[in-house]
Amino acid sequence: MSSENGVGEGGAEGAPPEQLALIRESVRKAKEPRAKPRTWRGAALAERLPVARVLVDKGVLHLDRYFDYAVPADLDADAQPGVRVRVRFGAGRGRVREGRREGGGLIDGFLIERLPESDYSGPLAALAQVVSPERVLSPELLGLARAVADRYAGSLADVLQLA
Repeated sequence: MSSENGVGEGGAEGAPPEQLALIRESVRKAKEPRAKPRTWRGAALAERLPVARVLVDKGVLHLDRYFDYAVPADLDADAQPGVRVRVRFGAGRGRVREGRREGGGLIDGFLIERLPESDYSGPLAALAQVVSPERVLSPELLGLARAVADRYAGSLADVLQLA
């Protein structure tokens, strides 16, 4: 559009709309996408097995262990052992709101198992999202990767990344 006369580049009143106007109109008509919640603040937890044990994809040896996360009810069906998930990692104890830990950066991980309760006594952060409901990590592959990581003094996350 020209800033001088307020008329599109076509120059005529009956000219086809500009490309930007077409894009705006198609966005208005499109179904509103379901946004992925940042923290699942206030969301209900899964009724059955509300805790997910997750292996975070950090290759640092001192983080070569599992971390517990809360499972929101909306992710209950997709959050099954063996699927890839995204979790918030790195929030300190001071970042707790409404009984749930918040903050930290999004990183990938593998959901190892679902549990009725956590060994961790503090507040749990919620799973951010299930990347794909396809199970990519079988118990056999996890056992083999753990054996390789132990044998060659590597982290389980690194071995799984290379597998």
